Amino acid sequence: MNVENKNFTIKQLIASVSISVIISMLLSDSVGIYLVNPKIRDGSLIMESRYTITHDALDSISEDGVNSVIALGSSMTFKGLDGGCVGEKMVNDANVYNLAMPMSLAYEDMVHIPQIVHSKPNIVMIEIGPNVLTNISPNHSEYTQFRFKLDTMQQDDSDVGSWIDIIHPEHDDWVALNDIERNLFIHEYVSGAIEEQLRRAVLNQSEARKSWAVAPYTNSPNWMDYLQSPSMPSDSYGFEGMNSIEREEYNSTKMSGSAGYAPKENGTITHAALDYEIQTLLDNNIKIILVSLPQHPVAINLVPQGKWDGFNSTMARYGVIDGVTIFDQLWESGWEDEHFYDRNHLDDEGRIEFCQRLAPVIDQVLNE
Repeated sequence: MNVENKNFTIKQLIASVSISVIISMLLSDSVGIYLVNPKIRDGSLIMESRYTITHDALDSISEDGVNSVIALGSSMTFKGLDGGCVGEKMVNDANVYNLAMPMSLAYEDMVHIPQIVHSKPNIVMIEIGPNVLTNISPNHSEYTQFRFKLDTMQQDDSDVGSWIDIIHPEHDDWVALNDIERNLFIHEYVSGAIEEQLRRAVLNQSEARKSWAVAPYTNSPNWMDYLQSPSMPSDSYGFEGMNSIEREEYNSTKMSGSAGYAPKENGTITHAALDYEIQTLLDNNIKIILVSLPQHPVAINLVPQGKWDGFNSTMARYGVIDGVTIFDQLWESGWEDEHFYDRNHLDDEGRIEFCQRLAPVIDQVLNE
């Protein structure tokens, strides 16, 4: 090969690479979200499509035309609240939406507050428990990164609020505040989405999940029902599916897990997020119910005296704020073994009991 042909080949290579880069950028900017969103919703690109719903859910809630109650929280609220049941038990006509996410803290949920305000619910329920009144641990950071990127890449400029002042400096790179940053986060999923599209077209195969954990699309007839009553795993995967030996082992090894929670009275990043959520919602005439869910009575009895004083103090401090109602089930009697899926999550019977206790509280707040 002579020098001239060699130089021409190098120029062709550079041009090809440049074109590929430009096409990739155009793809991520122009149609990336349309390629990526269906693949994250059906579980092809992430394990739990539940994490993709909040932005679309709040759009739908803003147009529901009835009294709205939105619940935020962790897996305890997610598994404990059947909003459809609560709505049926209430005197007032209202839709109760369960937007809780497994593992979620107020620190992750706070990025949705501006859109929640725009959705104009009557009430927002916020979970507070001894398990969440902490700073972000190293073990939780990977989840926080996942949530911040996934949530903020689906937002727009109207979602940027004072919550940005609470973001820990080490987490700044996980938050998209403009279209360029949003497209960069979307681009992280584009190659996987293309691979999935080719897998379906060429091999007639898919990584999409087919289980109770897959959230429906917004045009599904089940969409609004799902937002109120999410699909739950069978109770047979919890206590009900254990034999006596398995249950005895669980009680002796895992029931004491709740005793490891060390809630702080104030000063954590979770408290800062809660302060922001509560103040912003109240400033926009949205009432608040702070909810603590029950834990198994055996687990509660294993908690050392005074270990959860930080939780009690936090609830007491927020409870005196006008517009805030406390619905604390952590210390309430009547919660029995039959109500629990495991030591800190409710099962089918527990959701019914929680529903019956919560409905009159929401009615009272709406009537006020």
